[in-house]
Amino acid sequence: MVDPIVPNRGEAGFTLLEILVGLAISSLIMLGLSMAMGSINRGFDRTTAVIERQDGIAAGLHVVAGDLSHILRVLDDPAKPRRFLFSGGPEEAIYILGERPGNNEAGLYWVRLLVRTTAGGSELSRLRAPYVPGQTDIAALQWDDEVSLLRGKFAIALSYRAPRADLRSWAGTWLAQNMLPGEIKLELTDLATGRRRVPVFVVALKITAEADCVSAEAAGCTVKSGGVLVEKAVPK
Repeated sequence: MVDPIVPNRGEAGFTLLEILVGLAISSLIMLGLSMAMGSINRGFDRTTAVIERQDGIAAGLHVVAGDLSHILRVLDDPAKPRRFLFSGGPEEAIYILGERPGNNEAGLYWVRLLVRTTAGGSELSRLRAPYVPGQTDIAALQWDDEVSLLRGKFAIALSYRAPRADLRSWAGTWLAQNMLPGEIKLELTDLATGRRRVPVFVVALKITAEADCVSAEAAGCTVKSGGVLVEKAVPK
């Protein structure tokens, strides 16, 4: 006779309750991991967005620095000069620039940096117009080729000074028509915090001599006058 199989009461096993508890714990662990990964992803996205914004600001400031450092010293009337062709205010700077062949056709252009107020902050745009000798009326210029350099939730302001001419305080408007500013500052102020978005951004103009300076002794040359326009002597 075959003996019936009798279950071994000493064998280990899991009850239904233990399995349910284990599944609940596993679910909590998975939920915690999912929340942690979501938080990491959101943090990564925020960091990426901040880096992209900072890269955009850096690219725009690079263009501004390249422009301002190469402003040309062009006179309103080479024969009888009264002022340099430059205009500077807190929301606008207009100057003469020699475009580089790598960017555009070689030649002289009026360039305008213009600050506009947007719904969420400000925008700095760059425009240009061909320079025609003898044309000095800025209001009559037809601006074209607009490019947005900076845009965001910040305020943008320009200011000017000329330390070499003992004008060391920053001014929101450049009034000295007989010279160009030695330095131009651009400030980006975060509208939410009131703090600067970037460190102090100051561009020093490369003081190149105007056409009158064939010789430092030539009449009208400003090499020895610290950049101040010297009235030409009237021939007798």
